Amino acid sequence: MVPVYFKHYPSSETFNRALGYAYDALVHAGVAFNANAAWKALTERISQGIYMGEGLLLPHTRIAGLKTPLMAFAVCPAGFSGIAVRNNDLAQFLCVLLSPAESATAHTQVIASMAKLLLDPEWKKKALAADSDEAVKLLF
Repeated sequence: MVPVYFKHYPSSETFNRALGYAYDALVHAGVAFNANAAWKALTERISQGIYMGEGLLLPHTRIAGLKTPLMAFAVCPAGFSGIAVRNNDLAQFLCVLLSPAESATAHTQVIASMAKLLLDPEWKKKALAADSDEAVKLLF
């Protein structure tokens, strides 16, 4: 899946600010969904924990009536701040995912594809070496 938003942060960025920009991009991606209900569901998921390991923050939720998954992706080699992660890991990747509630398969496939990318040492090295939004986009 190709994200609708790509961002490279050259220095440390707060999780909340990065999340805000990513979510705004999803809201304005031209795909209809209830933005307030989606935000409420997303913040509930965040409160349950979103650190997946390998440096990935994955705020995600399923949205009723959404026709296709929407994803935003950001890289911050210096790390996102203001979010708890286990084992003092450095959260360097943010993937915000909204998936159709009616398709557990679509949701699972996108999450699995992100995991596969981050478990690939070469891809991860390229992602951390990206130096612009365009360079992040080219990763996909």
